[in-house]
Amino acid sequence: MSFTGYVHAERDKARFRVDKRAFTDAQVFESERALVFNRTWLYLGHESELRQPGSFLTRQVADYSLLFNKDKDGVVHAFHNLCMHRGTMLSTEKCGTAKVFTCPYHGWTYGTNGSLLSQGARTGYDAGFNADGFYNLRPVPRLEQYRGFYFINMNPKAVGLQKYLAGATEWIDLIVDQTDEGLEVTPGEQEFRVNCNWKVITENQIDSYHGPSLHSSYFQYALKRSGETPEQLSANYSGGSFAFGNGHAGFEVGIRTGKPIADWIPAFGPESKPIIERKKAELLEKWGVERGTRMSARTRNLLIFPNTILNDVMSLSVRTAWPETPNSSRANIWSLAPMGEHPLIRKIRLQNHLTFVGPGGFAHPDDYEIFDRISMGDRMSPSIMHDYSKGMKAGCTDDVLVATGDQADEGQQRAWWTQWDRIVGGAETLEE
Repeated sequence: MSFTGYVHAERDKARFRVDKRAFTDAQVFESERALVFNRTWLYLGHESELRQPGSFLTRQVADYSLLFNKDKDGVVHAFHNLCMHRGTMLSTEKCGTAKVFTCPYHGWTYGTNGSLLSQGARTGYDAGFNADGFYNLRPVPRLEQYRGFYFINMNPKAVGLQKYLAGATEWIDLIVDQTDEGLEVTPGEQEFRVNCNWKVITENQIDSYHGPSLHSSYFQYALKRSGETPEQLSANYSGGSFAFGNGHAGFEVGIRTGKPIADWIPAFGPESKPIIERKKAELLEKWGVERGTRMSARTRNLLIFPNTILNDVMSLSVRTAWPETPNSSRANIWSLAPMGEHPLIRKIRLQNHLTFVGPGGFAHPDDYEIFDRISMGDRMSPSIMHDYSKGMKAGCTDDVLVATGDQADEGQQRAWWTQWDRIVGGAETLEE
């Protein structure tokens, strides 16, 4: 049963298809803005980006410009980035520190806790004008964090973040528990404008099926770096896909691309081997062989519905993809790393990151050309369906929202689209 009329699951024929209008239709786009991006938990930032009291970031989350800041008492906030007088944007700086936020128009000034301190004029306002806090900065309805990752929700009735994350918390824990010192966002950010629907970028991040064909040059490069044979590479490129509930899903594989946290390959150089091997031994001792090996040697891509991606691969990153129009999107990538990481390992980590996802890396030029081609195909073709049937079994009645399968199948996308269909179709409100 489809709640939107765009998602078609034919269990008897083992087919799962999505009408191209889900990507191109203006009415669908407006429904997503109202129902998806105003009712789900959306990634805002990481705790390490607010190092000290007074630190702030300005972030565009969906259609909202937000001030993500830590006040003088160390409390973290998320305010709408606008003056409560005439709606002027308060900050145009991406990040910084501030003792106050002052509107350049009429001089209204706010404390870092959002309280209105001054209207920029000595006369004209009653003494009790803001006694009830009516003109303080407007906070977002919900701000919560899990393991240092902060999310916002524009629905005050929404389920709590940890309940929303459901089974995805296990994979977040696998990432955060790799270091006792905590994670930090490394300096810099990648931002892209892309001529495609935001969902094309989002679902790509948990599509393992396309790797060997679209990124064949990277696989050849990985062979040279790891010293493995093609047979070993093929054997290691195996694993599972997982759906965690609420549309969250991902895949995990054992491919040897080299993980700076604790999986050494010859390309990292002999001087890095004892550092990396020592860290691997620590993880195995602390977490046991099974969990320690997953942390150190296996890679995973996790999609938190609707559009937050955590990639724990040859580097560690958090990504988002935001809708701008039905056929254009904005994407952001931030690199993460353990705090206090050895300088040599940090250098390797950043080189790995740029080699794969940098503007001239192996992955992004491939992916973004495909994104353009998908968008062009949808615009220039007759009515078609996008197919997500790989791994589907005829007559299977498993709950797709929590199903598991092979990493190169498309069960993870089926979970995401099933949740999308439920929310946009009005069957799921994600409220308590």
